[in-house]
Amino acid sequence: MSGTRILCCHVTTATISFAVLYLIGNVLKMVGIMLTVSLDKEAFSVPYHESKATRGQRVFDISTNILMLVLMSISAVLVLFSKRKGPMFVLPFVLMMFVELSLSFLCLFDGAWGLPGTPNYRDMLRVVKGQKRVDSLNEEEIGQFTMSYSVLYMMYILLKVYVLHVSTRCFYALKAESMAAVSVDTGNTVTVKLPSYDEALKMRAENTPPSYYEA
Repeated sequence: MSGTRILCCHVTTATISFAVLYLIGNVLKMVGIMLTVSLDKEAFSVPYHESKATRGQRVFDISTNILMLVLMSISAVLVLFSKRKGPMFVLPFVLMMFVELSLSFLCLFDGAWGLPGTPNYRDMLRVVKGQKRVDSLNEEEIGQFTMSYSVLYMMYILLKVYVLHVSTRCFYALKAESMAAVSVDTGNTVTVKLPSYDEALKMRAENTPPSYYEA
C-alpha cells in the first residue's frame, strides 16, 4: 500500500470524500445563483449582477456559470463509481480540478476569470462596505481587509492544489490496481519451450513423423 495512502486513509477514499464535498458545494452554488436570478437581487456570490452589465451579458454569464457548475458536478459524481469502473472515472475530476486551479490563479489578475459562485476581491470589499454601512474604507481598514483576503485566498488555492494532488494519486493508484488485476487474469497461460535447431537434429527417429512414399 506504499504510495497509496494519504494522512489516515487510502487515496481513493480521500478522493471520494473530496468529490462528495465538492458536489454538495456545487449544488449549493447553483441554488444560490438561481435564487439570486429569480429574486433579481445583488449578491456577492453572483458577480454578474452589476449595473454596467447588459441583459445579454448577464444571460451569457448565468448560462456559462451554470454549465461550469454542472460539468463540475458530473465529474464529482463519476468519482463515486471509480472504485468499480476504473481510473478513467477519476480523470474528469482531475481535469476539472486543474481548470479550477488555473481559473483561481487568473482571478488574481482579473476578477472576471473567477469561478462561478466564488466571490472575488471586489465582491468581498462590497460586502464589507455593506456590513459597515459606509461608502468607502480608510487606508488602515483596506490594508487589514487586503491582508485577510490574501491569506484566506492563498489557503483556498493551496487546498485546491492538495485536492488535485490527491486525485492524481488516486488515478494512478487505480490504474496500477487495474493493471495488476489484468496480469493476474492472464497469469494462467501455459508456456512451451521449443527446442533449438541443434536439439531438434538430435531428436530420436521415432519422434519424427514417418516418411512419405508414393505408391
